[in-house]
Amino acid sequence: MSKSLGRLDVVRDVKTELKTQSSTLTFKPGRPIDFKALADAVDKAGFKAGAITIWAKGTVTFTPDGAATFTVSGSNQTFPVADSPQLAVLKSETGKEVSIVAKVQFAETPPRLVVESESSKSGMKGM
Repeated sequence: MSKSLGRLDVVRDVKTELKTQSSTLTFKPGRPIDFKALADAVDKAGFKAGAITIWAKGTVTFTPDGAATFTVSGSNQTFPVADSPQLAVLKSETGKEVSIVAKVQFAETPPRLVVESESSKSGMKGM
């Protein structure tokens, strides 16, 4: 699995734990992440892509109708954010850089993030 994932041009480093059937990836800065390509690489290695969880820094913005988006720091890549209990917490951090842990709904187009926890410079929240 490491070789298959490592061939993707956005991946800088891969650590795979076959016992838990999971991989930790470090991405090259500024490169857009294609979650479907990640899932395809896992499938090509003979495994089934399950959950994708990301740890990322970026900013959250809200549209007038309340829809949220997350823009990854150091890139122009933006993801829609699904409704979750953490979304209310993120409203108070609009426009500030935050670190998030989120599940990626990668089967959707575009992929959506379900934020599980976040932290900001003003303190830890939801972790």
